[in-house]
Order: sequence, then structure tokens, then C-alpha cells
Amino acid sequence: MKNFIFASILLALLLIVNAAPFQLNKRATTFDPCDFGDFIDVNIRTDPPESGKKESYDVSGNLTQGDITKDISFLFIVYLGEEEQLGTPYFQNFTDSHKAGSPFKISASDVPTPTQLPDSYRLEVAVGDPDKTFFGCAVATVGNSSKKSKIIDFYKLI
Repeated sequence: MKNFIFASILLALLLIVNAAPFQLNKRATTFDPCDFGDFIDVNIRTDPPESGKKESYDVSGNLTQGDITKDISFLFIVYLGEEEQLGTPYFQNFTDSHKAGSPFKISASDVPTPTQLPDSYRLEVAVGDPDKTFFGCAVATVGNSSKKSKIIDFYKLI
């Protein structure tokens, strides 16, 4: 009986030790609020995004700083390196209008990912209007970097 208990405990420890490294390898991308606008929720399907492949985003929130207007307001996604923009920013117009204070949701599939993503980069997602007004924003740092990425002004990109 003692041998059976010892063998069971040993087996359980081996299973835990074998599973632990795989849990540590998963890098979840966490989005935080930007310095402007309301915080928006961002979910990406491939986490983290893979270089040169298309990515899908689901963005939602409740914006208090402006109305989303059909065919005018847009979703904006950009990858940023330490000192420069990576690839071309992605724009997608909203197909529905939403009043300030009401929830919204938009999905973007086939968003191009830069062909050569560095070990560390920033991913910024925003909702705004062409008059350079951003109602909401979220930012994530992907990878480990001892140097904080330089935030590139959104307005210079559009």
C-alpha cells in the first residue's frame, strides 16, 4: 500500500514538472489604455501575431468621447518598432453608426502583419474619425524589451 501511494505521488509530480514549461512558453498579449481616448477591448486570434501572416482582430467597447459614424469613423491598427513604424497601418471603416455611450463591436479579418517582426514591438489599436480625433485606444507591448518603445504620434501616420 505504501509503495502504491509513493508511486502515485511520484507520477503526479512528474506530470506537473512536464506540464510546467509549456505553460510558461505561452505569451499572452495584454492590451492597456493609451494616453488619450477611452480604453477599448482588443482580442487577437493568433497570440502573438506571426510575421507575414494575416491576423484577425475583434475590437469592442463603450466610447464616451464621440459618435461612431457609418462609413466615416474607422478602426486603425499599427505595428511600431523601437524607432519606426513597421509595415503599413491598417484602416477599416465602420459599417454601422453608434452613439457615444453605447457599446460597439467591429471585427477585422485579414489584417496584414509586417513580414519581419522584431523580438519586441508595440501594437496599437484605435477608433477615430478622419478629422484626427481618436475616441478610443489600446496598446500592447509584445516581447521582452529592456528599452521602452517610442510612441509614434498616431496623427503623423494618417
